[in-house]
Parts: sequence; C-alpha cells; structure tokens
Amino acid sequence: MNTHVGKPVPRIDALDKVTGKAVYCGDIELPGMLHGAVLRSPLAHADIVDLVTSEAWKIPGVKAVVTGKKFPFIFGTMIKDQPFLAIDRVRYIGEPVAAVAADSEAAAQEAVEKIIVKYNKLPAIFDPREAIREEAIIIHADMASYHGSKFYNTIPGTNICTVRKYALGDINKGFADSDEIFEDEFYIHAVAHTPMETHVGIAQFCEEDGGVSVWSPTDGPHRRAKEISDALNILENKVRIISPYSGGGFGGKGNLVAEAVAIALAKFAKGRPVKVVFSREEELCASQTRIAAFIKLTTGVKKDGTLIARQAELLWDNGAYSSKAPDVAVRGTLTIFGPYRIPHLELHSQLVYTNKEISGAYRGYGTTQVTMACESQMDIIAEKLGMDPLEIRLKNIYMEGDKYINGQVLQGVGLKDTLEKACAEIRWNETENTPEGAIRRGKGFATTIKGTATPSNSSCFIKVHHDGSVAVICSSVEVGAGQKTVLAQIAADSIGVPVAAISVPHSDTSYSPYDFGVTSSRTTFHMGNAVRMAGQKARQKILALASEVLETSVDRLDLIDGQFVDNKGNHQFTIKDIMTKKYGGRGGTILAEGQYSPEGSPLLKASPGVEKMSSIFWKFATHAAEVEVDVETGIVKVIRVAAAHDVGKAINPLGCEQQIEGAVIMGLSNTLYEEFKMDNGRILNDTLSDYKVATMQELPEIVTILVESVQKEGPFGAKGIGEPAAAPTAPAIANAIYNAIGVRIKELPITPEKILSALRDKTSA
Repeated sequence: MNTHVGKPVPRIDALDKVTGKAVYCGDIELPGMLHGAVLRSPLAHADIVDLVTSEAWKIPGVKAVVTGKKFPFIFGTMIKDQPFLAIDRVRYIGEPVAAVAADSEAAAQEAVEKIIVKYNKLPAIFDPREAIREEAIIIHADMASYHGSKFYNTIPGTNICTVRKYALGDINKGFADSDEIFEDEFYIHAVAHTPMETHVGIAQFCEEDGGVSVWSPTDGPHRRAKEISDALNILENKVRIISPYSGGGFGGKGNLVAEAVAIALAKFAKGRPVKVVFSREEELCASQTRIAAFIKLTTGVKKDGTLIARQAELLWDNGAYSSKAPDVAVRGTLTIFGPYRIPHLELHSQLVYTNKEISGAYRGYGTTQVTMACESQMDIIAEKLGMDPLEIRLKNIYMEGDKYINGQVLQGVGLKDTLEKACAEIRWNETENTPEGAIRRGKGFATTIKGTATPSNSSCFIKVHHDGSVAVICSSVEVGAGQKTVLAQIAADSIGVPVAAISVPHSDTSYSPYDFGVTSSRTTFHMGNAVRMAGQKARQKILALASEVLETSVDRLDLIDGQFVDNKGNHQFTIKDIMTKKYGGRGGTILAEGQYSPEGSPLLKASPGVEKMSSIFWKFATHAAEVEVDVETGIVKVIRVAAAHDVGKAINPLGCEQQIEGAVIMGLSNTLYEEFKMDNGRILNDTLSDYKVATMQELPEIVTILVESVQKEGPFGAKGIGEPAAAPTAPAIANAIYNAIGVRIKELPITPEKILSALRDKTSA
C-alpha cells in the first residue's frame, strides 16, 4: 500500500528555506577563513609574457597570491583541457589568470588589481564556422595529448574537439524514395544558467596528509572528487566534497568553476580555508553557458506525411574549454531525430573550440537546442503537405513496443497521450476569434524525447534510529527540485514509516556512498531504486526484530506508518517500543544498504554495437502554446502554455507540477528574451539589468498535465522529469508565432526586431 508515494507531499526542506535557516555554500563561515578574488583576462586570446605579483603582497591581510605557473594543474570532466588558472595562454575574456586570498574580500580585490600582466595578443576566433576552416588558428595546439581526447574523436591540428557520426539505413535511398525533401537551417543561441545562487566554492588543504576538503553546491559530488583527484594526482579518498543546499544550477554547477580557484588558493593558504564567491558579472561572463549550435536539417517524406529520411549536420560552439560539451555533442545531439520512426538517418555532429566563454551542460543536455530545429521543421513539412501538424506527428511518433534508432524496444511510452492532452488543452482544432487591430493570435505545439545517462550507478544507506526515525544517507544533492522529498517519500513507503520520520542529510563524500549525480533526470529513478531496495531490507530487519521481541511469526505482523499491526488489525507497538524492548536504554541501530545500476537489464537490449545508445527509461513531453503578436511592434505575448509530461508514476505530483512550471518559464525566457550581446568575445550585457530574463509580468497561464505510463524498473513505476521539461517550449512558441502571422523565425531568440524584419520581407516578396 502506497501511503505517501503519489501524494502531493510538501517539501521536507520547505520550512528551513522560507524561514532563511537553510544553509547554502555562501553562508558557510569556517574558522580562519580567507576570501578569494580573481584577476581575469581582458583579452580573448593571448600569450602570457610576464606576470608581476609583488605589489599585491603589499596589501594588508593578503595571505596567498597564486598564478597558473605556481599551480600548473589541468582538469576536465570529459576532456582534460582546462587549467585551474591560465598557465601560458589565455583563451577567452574572463579566464582566471591569477588569484589572491586575504583576510577580507575587500583586501583580496584590492590586491588583485595590483597584479600586472603583460600579454602578447593573438588572433581570436568567435564563430565555429570560422574555426573549422583549414586556415583557422589553432586554439589548443596540444589537443591530441589531452586525456579523453581520443574517446571523443578529436581531430588533431584543428579546432574540432568532438566528432559524432551515426547512420541508420541508407540515407541516399531514403531521399530517393521520398516525394518531398525539406532543407532548413537553424541557429540556437547561448544563454546563461542564471541561478539565484552564483557559483561559490570553499577549499581547505590538510597540511599533514595533503588531502583537500571542498564545500560546493555541485550536482555530482563523487564525480567532482574524482575530477579533483585526477587533476592533482592524489588518492580519491584524500578528496572530500561536502554539498550543502544548492541555489539552482540547471546543469551549470556540474563542473569545477569557483571551486577551481578556491582549490588553487587553498593549496598555498597554510591550512586555512578559502572561500570564492562569484559576482553576478562573473556568473554571466566567466562561468558556463548553454552551447550555441548551427543546425542544418534535411528531411525526406512521402506525400501522406510518412517520414522516410533525415540528415542532420550540427556545429556546436564549445567556447574555450570543454566542460561537459563533448558529451552533449555525442549523446544530446541524437534528439535531432525526434520521437519519430524514420528508417533512414544520418548524423554529423561537431564540437568546435572558439575564444569565448566556456559552454557546457544546460537543462536538457542538448535537447533544448535540437528540439527547436526538429519541431519547427515538422510544422514546415505539415504545411507544405497540407496536413494538420498534429496529424503528421501522430502518424510518425513512437508507440509502445516500437524500436528506437538503435533497436532498443521502447516501453512505457506515453507520448501519444502528451500530444493529445496538450493540444486538447489549447483547443487546437477550434478556430479562435482574432482581436481587431494590430494583434494576431496563434497556437502551436512541439514534442520531444529524452533519455537518461545509462548505465549509471546509485548507492545509499538507510539508518533506523532507536526512536524509529530514519536517515537516508546518499549523495543525491538537493538542487532545488525536491530531491530530498521524493527520496523521503520512497523511503517512507518502502519501510512503512511516516515521511515526517525521514531525514535526508546533505551529501559528504567521506560518508555518503557513490552516486553518479543529480543530472540527466536520473535521481528519482536511480537513487529512488537504491532507496527502495535499502528501505525494503530495513523493513525486513525491523519486522524480524519485532518478531523476536514479540515472540510471534513475521507473517503475523505488518508495519504501517511506523506502527506494528497484527493480523487482527491492532496497533500495539511502535518501532521505538520494539527497539527499547530489545536494547533497553542503551539504544540500537538498524542498517541497510541499497545499490542500483541498470547495467544488464533486458530493457537495454539493442542492435549489436549500439547498445550504449539505449536508455533505461525514455521521457516524452509536449508543450502547446497560445500567443499574441503585435504586428506593429513585433512584441510577442505568450498567453497560455499547456505542458504534458510522461512521468511514469508521479511520486510527488506537486513536485512534478513545480518542475514543469519552472521549466516553461525558463524555456519562454530563453526563447524570447535572453541573449548575450557580444563584441569580439566580450560580453557587454554582464548584469541582470541588461541580460534580460522573463519576469512575473511576462509569465503566461501554465497548465500542467501529468501523464502516467508503466515503467517496469522504476521505483513505483517512476521516470524522471527535470531535463525535457524546457525543451518543447521554444518550438511551441515559434510554431504559434508562425500560426499567428505567417513568418518563420529560425534563429533564437525571437525578438521584436526579427519579427518586424520578417514581416517586412514577407510584404515585399
């Protein structure tokens, strides 16, 4: 019986957060703590000729001044290509060149400004299309020697650091068999993650054994520990990552950012901890962005709308260093084929270095970019064929039992329901009255598919205390999406105790077991499975102990909401009663372990050689939008968005709705408002006054629709929801704009200027 799973349980951390008691990384104050500041490059590409720090040491309170040559280590999640501090060369404006630790932030900042750097300016490249030309300057001359470069198919002697090719069927035959061929080009821009909490990191070295402790809001503590141990060449058990609450990340906190500077400074701080907190300017200009992409999409179809062939060419703008971008260009790019049955496919994806801010993971892991291209073109095809956009999608979408492009049999496919329910919510088939004057109304929708990192591992411990309270010890960080609450619900029902009895302490890699990370929409499924396994073991141990104490058969006992019930339905004892009878006043503990990995699951079976493309579960979502466009000003107002998501089983429906609502706002914001204004690699709009994000005034009515399918291996049937939640928003809005005014914008963001220009072109054509 599910007492808590499937119920809209309030977040277990809500009270601490609304009262301000929740401790974030920036709130932490440690004895003897120093404060760090960073000197950043004013040039996009240059050799460091000389670096003088003597004047910085004269500022009172300065305890450490560090340069790249003093701390010459290289790190990287996918490709090991990034120095903690620039060593010989800078590759983007804002790259850290030197850093200072002092008793106060003011002293550190004053000292940083005293550092003198002499540069030899080099030519720079800001467009990936320029970077792939034969005559282009090489940004990373030693790329072939970087750890991880071979795995991601780098091309030495070029700026191409990742190549992904995939083919299915015969693309030439597919196009030859098609009645119509459509070719479209799209540009999806870089955007900022803009979390409320900027990047922050605290580091402290132990002078006795050389170990390092790092306080970080990272979404993957154990992976960061490995990244640090690999970079510094120390044992992983010498690296401790402590993760307090995270004030949002959306993929941007899955790498070392502020932590890298803190580690470099702490190495020379004589055992004192060093805190580095990014300003909002640094957050926008010197952290990470969503990867920009140029996409060319060619699709062949029959006259009846059957999709026959699709060829995709993608050029990703990596920025100066890799972060997680190589994996996005490899795995995230596959969504370009959409949730559709297409027999002939060809993909060529390239990730290219440029002299710009680093790009990396962003909510959707590439899905937000490629879904814009895929779903815009689906509407283009439908119009040319004289078909309803919903009809052509329903004709081609994946259904239960269909095979994915690698031959994996798809199970738990609620895609059709998401399409039909989202479109029904905006009355897709009904004609609306158009307001008089300059306002035009339109409707549009888009759908998407997203997998999860497979295989990946999660482990946890469950500790049942003497008083019946329970601790779920794991490394799943609460990044603001309700992870602690969902895991508490799963633990409560697996054990048979109330949610109020559950605590989920913050992750600490010295004590909490391995988890791949709160990424790839995997936490509810993977850690949820581990928690459920551990909970079931703990329940068995509790019942066995009760059987011993009460001198009765286990079969005659049940545990419901922390109370033992006999076969007559009598509530006689609590866990505390049983523990007290067993251990007396001395106290006792029940421990259980849970480990989950989908590796070896029959659900992952696929065609030989492409099994790694399988996902243990697939997420499907459809967003439908209603917009108003002012043809005199070009201003778009999104009136309503219906967002339908296949969640498998909603462990916490309230949490699912919150995830969807936040994602729609995020998607709307980066579709219509967000944009970096650049000048030769320099970001000009480096404050939130100038970098525009959607405010409360721009928000539409949001209708959330939860579709529940059957996911065999999920905990209580659950999937994930976080990543695909933002992906369909942009193409849904773009399609609605076209429906309203008959112009197609293929380049994000969709600004009033672009709309007015397109309307003028349409009029003059």
